[in-house]
Amino acid sequence: MSGVSPIVLAGAVWVATAVLWLALIPSGTRGRAWHYGLALAPLAFIALTFAASEGALRISLQTWILWGGPGVLAVMAVAWLWGTLARNHGVMDICYPAAAVVVAVLTLAVSGRTPGGPEWLLMGLLVVGAGRLILQTWGHNIAAERQPYAHWRARNGPRWLWWSAFQVHLLQGVTLWLWSAPIVFALTVPASVSGPVRWGFAVAGLAVWLVGFTLQTLADRQLAAFKTDPANRGRLLDTGVWGWVRHPNYLGETVMWSAWFVFALAHPWGWVTLFAPLFTGWFMGYASAAPFKEAHMARTRGEAWSAYCARTPRFLPWPRPRAADTERTPS
Repeated sequence: MSGVSPIVLAGAVWVATAVLWLALIPSGTRGRAWHYGLALAPLAFIALTFAASEGALRISLQTWILWGGPGVLAVMAVAWLWGTLARNHGVMDICYPAAAVVVAVLTLAVSGRTPGGPEWLLMGLLVVGAGRLILQTWGHNIAAERQPYAHWRARNGPRWLWWSAFQVHLLQGVTLWLWSAPIVFALTVPASVSGPVRWGFAVAGLAVWLVGFTLQTLADRQLAAFKTDPANRGRLLDTGVWGWVRHPNYLGETVMWSAWFVFALAHPWGWVTLFAPLFTGWFMGYASAAPFKEAHMARTRGEAWSAYCARTPRFLPWPRPRAADTERTPS
């Protein structure tokens, strides 16, 4: 095995993992397309890495696959073990912000060079953002298993012991690994790139991150304050940033992840990671996070939710719904 390329070995390991994953999908599982898509996606990037010529692109891709991938999987393994022992796989939401930090630490560790100012700036933002989100989700998820995890546990019965590793942790692990690609490229910018170029994109990335961090923080604080007031029981929060869009917290997180792409543009091949912020925005706003919340609110808030939707955009603040200029419907 000494002559086998690490990328070829990684491909073989992931093929075996994907085959096992897809073979074990229980009948009646909803969202099977997610499982197929995320099980097969890493193979495309492994093939791209194998085909890439020696140089900056290959170095960054190899780091992302050979170190970023195992780093994310290690965090997911800890989350699965914790969730299994605690009978609460909602701890996944507590653990996942740490995955990006682990990817960044491993990238710097194997790069073999001393980090400069832009690298330390990115690391600092990662730690601050992850720390705030961990504290935020800890209070929501540590006491009891929330939806949809509790529903999946009840639906799957005894097989949840092993299927949870795929349905919750591996599925989200691959998602986080894909999102983390710009982080690896930003931290493996070739030494030939000048300092002013690296700092220019770093400052631009900082500006984008601050917008996202501020939006997400405001959204979470406004929602927490709204929920603590007994007078708001059964009502909808539709003021502040929640009057701009229906999911400002998810939009803020998307903008924060997009900041890493701006950092990555200092890399000659950083533009190839554009798929990451696009995937993050689609996932948050239209494919998973927001749609799940939308379905829950439609079931529990009925007409008040419908009226809110009629006057407030789902994810992006423009264009406004046609009902935005009409008299507000009380919730």
